[in-house]
Amino acid sequence: MRPKKILILDYSVARDETPAIKRWLPADTQVSALYIDTERSFPDELISRDFTHVIHSGSALSITKTAPFTSKAVDYIRSARDKGVSQFGICYGHQLVCLALVGESAVRSSPNGLEAGWRSVTLTSYGRSILGVGETEVVWQMHFDEVTEMPEGSELLATNAHTEIQAYINREQRIVGTQFHPEFDKEAGDRAFLQDRELLERSNCDVSEIVAGGPSIEAGRIFFNYFLGEV
Repeated sequence: MRPKKILILDYSVARDETPAIKRWLPADTQVSALYIDTERSFPDELISRDFTHVIHSGSALSITKTAPFTSKAVDYIRSARDKGVSQFGICYGHQLVCLALVGESAVRSSPNGLEAGWRSVTLTSYGRSILGVGETEVVWQMHFDEVTEMPEGSELLATNAHTEIQAYINREQRIVGTQFHPEFDKEAGDRAFLQDRELLERSNCDVSEIVAGGPSIEAGRIFFNYFLGEV
């Protein structure tokens, strides 16, 4: 069996995504990570490296604003897809993948505003069947932007009243995307909410109420194991 070589493209401003993701990855995989914040930080020759799986992280950046690295990221996502590399996009990364493979019309600022907290999503029958989860599960959410159109041939895995496309899979293009953050467990998720208390309170969110909640599943284990084993 070909060994799994995983690349984490970490777009997080606080550089907190890589450790949160790594803790869920099997010990027998080779994991590399790059922090991406400038055009120069995205290597021109990256597509020539022999990664089997790429994880595009979340970020405090908005997909509606072009970042210094956006053009390179878009080119890389398209080239990786054409090369047959499996890709997983999380929140900003999920939006970035759809921007690359569908176009600018696929992403927008959410008309429902901020979604933050330990929030419920409803799994589709297909999502439940392949992931082995319940019809409703609670996961970590923090986003202002959303995806409105999935790459052609995708199947919806999860949804809710705030954001229709909460998770999807595209087997032909070897892509998984989640609007929510499966990498955050209760401890890491609450820590992030507390660090962003000022932002959340400006958006009329009660942080004490938020951290009183928690996840219903180990989303990191479920989603990353599925991604690495089946996509």
